[in-house]
Amino acid sequence: MAIQSKNSAFGATALITGCCVGAGMLGLPLVTMSSGFILSIIPLFIGWFYMYFSGLMVLEVYLDTKKNINLMGLLNETLGKGAKIIGAGLFLFLFYSILTAYLNASSIIIQEACNWLFKINLSQSYYLFFNAFILFNIILFTTKKVDFINRFLVFCMLFFYVCLIYIGMSQVDIVNLKTVSTPSAIIWSIPVFILSFGFQNLIPTVSHYLNYDAKGIKSALFRGTFAALIIYLIWNLIILGGISSEDRKIIEGSANALHKLFNSSNLRVGFFIKGFSFFAIITSVLAVSLSFVNFISDSSENRKNHLFYTACVIVPPTIFSFFNPDIFLTMLHIAGGIGAVCLFGVLPPLMIWKKRYVQKGPHKKIFPFGKVGTIAYLLISISIIVLEILNLT
Repeated sequence: MAIQSKNSAFGATALITGCCVGAGMLGLPLVTMSSGFILSIIPLFIGWFYMYFSGLMVLEVYLDTKKNINLMGLLNETLGKGAKIIGAGLFLFLFYSILTAYLNASSIIIQEACNWLFKINLSQSYYLFFNAFILFNIILFTTKKVDFINRFLVFCMLFFYVCLIYIGMSQVDIVNLKTVSTPSAIIWSIPVFILSFGFQNLIPTVSHYLNYDAKGIKSALFRGTFAALIIYLIWNLIILGGISSEDRKIIEGSANALHKLFNSSNLRVGFFIKGFSFFAIITSVLAVSLSFVNFISDSSENRKNHLFYTACVIVPPTIFSFFNPDIFLTMLHIAGGIGAVCLFGVLPPLMIWKKRYVQKGPHKKIFPFGKVGTIAYLLISISIIVLEILNLT
């Protein structure tokens, strides 16, 4: 029984890490090239703290309901039907944006890998539909089976990551790490860093998987997000440390920056970069897709009409990506600065406030701050939204 508990804890942690470590792996180097590696550490920690505390707020409210419901059910329970409708709209906007970016990026990675390894030069759309087809069939499985597949993919991701660190560190040039062209650009990168730690949608699934053990779930959230933090930190160091200032200008001015990122002349560890990027994206797509299906089916283990729900999750972002193959970075900015912050930065503190200070019912305190901390968190969230709107205009 204890072994099963340890396996479940590891599986939950892997799901959290997989959900976080996705398109952010490709987005972070692109949005921090102008500001440089050293300054990128600041928004990295901001994004981690911001989203981890958001997760604690969601977890506190979720466990207090004592019901197997999704995030929209939480909004309905705490803030009413109007908040549920708003939340549903935000959720659809956010996760369709994320999946569009993920499917777009993964198709580019597969295209680059096939072209590099096998000299197969096909249109990106072929890889996009192939990727969507495989993902569709995997999501049809139960959570435990998806968890097993996810563990294998996470293992592959870690293998490529260790190899990348071992080989890539020798390619890091201190001069490249110190290169800074536009320091103020780091401010506009914050939304992408926040989006890179998104996992809150998995809380109902992880809670169900860990038998609603508050301590175990909180531990899984911390370990999973902290693992993502370390992965991002080393990844950004290797990528930015291997790209010269001349190559950065070429990448930043390119219409398809991802292709330029993979083919930069100073990146001599291309195989491991492509391999790690692929598995990082796939694990994230898998985790987000699973939670999205759980959301629209209104339960973490609802098997009724599962085929239809899975189609609703996979088909729309595939179509969006097909008609706009260069949409990756734009969708990350919009999803992070507006969608993620509205859904996970504004609504959770409102729910906490309602539960703690309006209803005043007995419940287990998981979010560590009181009234001042809750208000401060809400004001920070509003500031980030304003920041992204200014960036878009």
